Formats: sequence, structure tokens, C-alpha cells
Amino acid sequence: MANEFASQLQSELKGIDSEISRLENKRRLIQELLDNESGGGSSSGAGRAPAKRRASRRAGGGGPAKRQRRPRGLITGKVREFLGQQSQPVHATEILAFLEKNDAAPQSAKPMPTLQSTLQRMKEMGEIENRGRNRWSLVTSGNGLQPAAAPTPTPAPVRADGPPVVRSTTTFGSRPTASQ
Repeated sequence: MANEFASQLQSELKGIDSEISRLENKRRLIQELLDNESGGGSSSGAGRAPAKRRASRRAGGGGPAKRQRRPRGLITGKVREFLGQQSQPVHATEILAFLEKNDAAPQSAKPMPTLQSTLQRMKEMGEIENRGRNRWSLVTSGNGLQPAAAPTPTPAPVRADGPPVVRSTTTFGSRPTASQ
């Protein structure tokens, strides 16, 4: 039994060794191709880097793949969803953890500042509020149970015999005169 096990391990080891040598040959060939493409046998790294970048651009890859842009409103929607589930204000790091778990985190080099920017924009829009120490919650109405709904404009009264009644002649950006 021990002999069978030893022979099995040795055959696996031979297979691994052959795979290592195959990969080493492949690495060597790739390195030769890169050296030939970059201008031959120059051993200085300064001469090779620009050629590699040019080759990478020509090949359409080589570097990290370009990230796909998140759908518009995904982050804000997930923030609303998460804060709607919470009974207490939540710290921004918890919001970021939720976004990462749901594959909705900002795709920037520094996701926390990007999230802070999003939270600030949502605050300015009146959707959420900062309860202090970077803890966020949905804006609630007076009873504290329901999120405040966006104010709906009241329609202008309609007379039965004609168009809507105009209540003000003030236009955007102008002020009424002192006599009014």
C-alpha cells in the first residue's frame, strides 16, 4: 500500500516537473519575443519600456483591462436601499462595505472619497442627512418612520370657463417692484 502511494506521488511529481519545464520554455519564448519587438538586445530597462507600452497599445491589451462603467444611479440606489433597511444612522465605511458586497462600489483608486462625494450630493438633494461623525440616514418626516417624500407641486386652480389662474407675474430671477 505504501509502495503504491509512493509511486503515485512520484508520478504526480514527474507530471508537475514536466509542466514546470513546459511553462519555463513558454516564458523564455515570450521573453525572446518581447526582447525582439523592443529593439533587440538592449539590456537597459529605459530603452525597453516605451516599446513595450507601444506594443501593448497596438495589441489592444497587455495592461489591466479597462473597467466597465457602473450603470447610472446604481450607487445612489444601493445607498438608498441600504439606508432604508437601517434603524440607526450608519457610518460611511459600513455603506462602502455594503456596496462592495453587492458589486456596486465606486470603481476608483480611492472609493471612500468617491462615496463621500456621492453622499454629499445626495445630502444636497435632500435624500439623506449626516447625523454627525460621518453617520448617514435617510431623511425622515416628522414622525421618524417614513422617509420624506419629495414635495409635489400643487396644480394651479382651473376655472371652469378658461385657462389656469395666474397667481404671480414674477418670473424667475426678477423681483417685484416696490409698489407691489
